[in-house]
Amino acid sequence: MRKYLYFILSLTVSISSCSKNERSDLDVPPEPGKNTPDSATIVIIGSSTAAGVGATPSDSAWVNRLRLATIENKKVLTYVNLAVAGYTTYQGMPNGYMKNDRPATDTAKNITKALSYHPSLVMITYPTNDVANNYTDDEIMDNYKEMVHLLDSAKVNYILFGTQPRNFAETPRRERLKTLNGRIRSAYTDHCNDNFDALDTTDLNIKPTLSYGDGVHLNNTGHYIIVQSVLAHPVFQNIIKQN
Repeated sequence: MRKYLYFILSLTVSISSCSKNERSDLDVPPEPGKNTPDSATIVIIGSSTAAGVGATPSDSAWVNRLRLATIENKKVLTYVNLAVAGYTTYQGMPNGYMKNDRPATDTAKNITKALSYHPSLVMITYPTNDVANNYTDDEIMDNYKEMVHLLDSAKVNYILFGTQPRNFAETPRRERLKTLNGRIRSAYTDHCNDNFDALDTTDLNIKPTLSYGDGVHLNNTGHYIIVQSVLAHPVFQNIIKQN
């Protein structure tokens, strides 16, 4: 039976219960540069939703669901999850990037680190924390442009996630998430993964049936919606197909 490599799951919160399907080799990193026509490395950078917050047990997190849904894929898939709860696009910026009054890049979790695995695909997902920190739409879009430029230069494919609704008290901030989502979708078209309308209410909060309960994160059903959108995404499908 073909052996499949498992991904690193970087969580900054403790998950109290673990599925019997979880394996002890989840913390073993893949070796960079081992992709072949029959294998692909997929790296995720981002914040708490990608890190699995809101999903219980951890197998219900969308990245874990994605791994489990593709475990029998004909092409061997290696997942590396570098997402960290609370992170913004600034922590994901390339090595050497600096901007006054903004967080420093995390060289262990950023786009440069993602590229060090020689991936076939990088998924970028920072859905709400930049807006929560009052960074402007223009600077957020500039950060995405910088990351994507690095990926394009390395000829690495990517999926850039749009925003998610968040239960901000102020209506204009909720509207900003919707507007920013539209800008991401317009700028990155076929590379964008847009779930906003599937997750929001008419007043741009998280749908109660999809909310973890803190006004920020998604529950298991919300994570399921995200993984289904990734599985159906044409860029993802093209990466995992066996040539």
